[in-house]
Amino acid sequence: MDKSIENIWKNGNAKKQFRIPNIEKLYNQKSISYVEKMIIEFKSEVYILIPATVLSFLFSIWLGNDNAIYWGIIASFPGLVWFFIGKSQLKSLIKLDYQLSSYDYLVAVKTKLISIRKFNRNLIVSSSPILLFLLLIYTYYKQVGKTIGEILGVDGLNYPTISLFLLLPIFTLLLAIVAQIHFKTVNRKTTTKISKLIGEIEELRK
Repeated sequence: MDKSIENIWKNGNAKKQFRIPNIEKLYNQKSISYVEKMIIEFKSEVYILIPATVLSFLFSIWLGNDNAIYWGIIASFPGLVWFFIGKSQLKSLIKLDYQLSSYDYLVAVKTKLISIRKFNRNLIVSSSPILLFLLLIYTYYKQVGKTIGEILGVDGLNYPTISLFLLLPIFTLLLAIVAQIHFKTVNRKTTTKISKLIGEIEELRK
């Protein structure tokens, strides 16, 4: 259907088959329909944080460490923060004015999405190492004097307890790489269709 509209437009028969307002209405409907679908997907990403946070808390309790409830709260706290941030981002997407032209609406949605994805990537890369650092401090003071091998139950790792903190830069680097790959993959997936619709409208405007 899209190709037939473009062909009619390019062949100069648009006035005979369609009026410009009808074409604009079509793209308005397509734009709103796609964005609504995308918002539903984004909403599911936000609300999946609730069971993930609960599981994180229960897992800490299940480990049965000293002050398990305390560490369960610490472990689940980032999930709660990310959830409320996600809800705020979701509202900002919904509030975008779809009464604008379909072109302006799609450009606004694309810009907002890229901004949200970048923010989330940076948030995860910066906040996760903080949580790990707290856990390493706790482990260090509970296991001080033991080797890494004794702590992890692995023979041959005869490194002092302080070596635990080497995990922090390694973890942060790996997390940054994974987050960047994930950001590019998800960003490409969510913006490809929008970019295509924007391109079609730009082509029709020529």
